[in-house]
Amino acid sequence: MRVIFTRIARQELEDAIRYYELEYSGLGIRFKEEVRKAAWDL
Repeated sequence: MRVIFTRIARQELEDAIRYYELEYSGLGIRFKEEVRKAAWDL
């Protein structure tokens, strides 16, 4: 199944990635990867 994020959802994801990256280097990238994995498992 293909997961399609709305424009607003994509923006929120990008905001969260930036936030986590600011908190800890590399965490934003790891968060993005986990979201990708979770979407794939749907």
